[in-house]
Amino acid sequence: MSYKILWYSIPALHDNSNGAAIHNKILLEALAARGIQVKVLNALVGDDVKGLAVFDRIKSQLKKDDSENYYQFHDNGVEYVVAKTQGHLSNEVTAADQSRIFDLYLQFLEKFQPDVVMGYSGDVFSAYLRMEARARGIPVVYALCNGLHRSYAFADCDLIFTPSQATSKSYLESDNIDVKAVGQFLDVNKVKDPNRDPANAKYVTLINPTPEKGLAIFAKVAQIFSKKHPEQKFLVVKSVGDYNNILLRLHYADGTPFVVNGVNPIPNVDVAEHTDDIRLVYNITKVLMTPSVWHEAWGCVATEANYNDIPVLSSKSGGLIEAVREGGILLDAPECTQKDYYCVPSDEEVAPWVEALERLLVEDWTAQCRQASDENSLQKSVDRLMIYLQPLLDQGKANKKPIEKSLYFSQKCMDNRMEAYKKAGIIAADGSIVAKLQAQASQEAAADQAAAAASAAPDATGEGAAKATDTAPEAKAPAKAAAKAPVKAKAKSKTSKRK
Repeated sequence: MSYKILWYSIPALHDNSNGAAIHNKILLEALAARGIQVKVLNALVGDDVKGLAVFDRIKSQLKKDDSENYYQFHDNGVEYVVAKTQGHLSNEVTAADQSRIFDLYLQFLEKFQPDVVMGYSGDVFSAYLRMEARARGIPVVYALCNGLHRSYAFADCDLIFTPSQATSKSYLESDNIDVKAVGQFLDVNKVKDPNRDPANAKYVTLINPTPEKGLAIFAKVAQIFSKKHPEQKFLVVKSVGDYNNILLRLHYADGTPFVVNGVNPIPNVDVAEHTDDIRLVYNITKVLMTPSVWHEAWGCVATEANYNDIPVLSSKSGGLIEAVREGGILLDAPECTQKDYYCVPSDEEVAPWVEALERLLVEDWTAQCRQASDENSLQKSVDRLMIYLQPLLDQGKANKKPIEKSLYFSQKCMDNRMEAYKKAGIIAADGSIVAKLQAQASQEAAADQAAAAASAAPDATGEGAAKATDTAPEAKAPAKAAAKAPVKAKAKSKTSKRK
């Protein structure tokens, strides 16, 4: 039995500056590989506009007229429609942008007729769109990727899932919300360096050296090693924030600055710029440190390190315990740094970290890393999600009424929309997609899945990711177009534009 999922989120899943986007894109590709037909509606919005640069490449590959108000393409078995917006950050999305997104969303609900709507976006507009799906009998699933949704009731959702038990427990304790923990979605092929030679790996590495990620702990460990083991090199890989400025703001508990008179106290630390290919970092890393002092929903770099047989020295913050498992040593972060992220711990407070790092540098942790990697594999995470998702797919397939009910439209308007779809030959008498068109869509989905399985995954920058949809949105054959694209419905009501 074939199922259909519509993913909706305002942030684009191709934004490579957004970890949540990256991991949920991997999830959708894994679901598509299992035979589920997956379509995605996004806006041209990212956490950082730099992360949207991939769309310049996608646009050039599509080779289409740029007059349409959305991009439409396939990537690894999943069809994407990305609405062009005036604003490219979440707080810049305009009312006109929302109206465009709303129209596209309606067409997906009515023509694609998904069994489940899945996604994220905590804004009020997106909550309304999820409620519209539920009003039409379509269950809604929310991907909760962090601990930033406090006080949100999730009244518009039938299932909420998150990577870690730690995050699940946190929401239960703070808001009495039932959030299912399923694990993280990581593609080992995109993060594992098959040519890594442990003999050439020399660094103790911290990725994203910010206060909340435990830079103060890392810096103190590196300082002690510079005297005790001067031959050992450390590495910070920049991501966000100004590393040098943050370093200057570090201080001890009594207020004494960590950097005195401009003299670098950690000359054994090399600094690398951000890279889109994290495999380059793991290639030269001997031990990864993740000394976070805030709640981590997971801790993806820890799991990625294990995929590369690299042990991890980590704090016990949030989901890091599950991300590391047997693949490293877990310690409590020094209390002073937990209270003040800029506070450098004393020699005594950081002594357990120094001792643990000395162990990890000389012992072989390959077996433990592989054991942890197996438990944190992509397929096991998808299996855990399917335990909760499968009943909702069945429920949606049996009960959905995508053109019979609405929260936004009057019943008279919905009746008119239904009749217009029937006259266009898009919808059968029972409200389902015309069988011929449904079969055609299923064949195209199967071809996409086969192509995705046969092709190499796009790299971290999205190179080679896009494949243009072969039927243009403005195609004159409305029935054929409806089965493949979010064509503007002839049944569109005068009230369909949101003000």
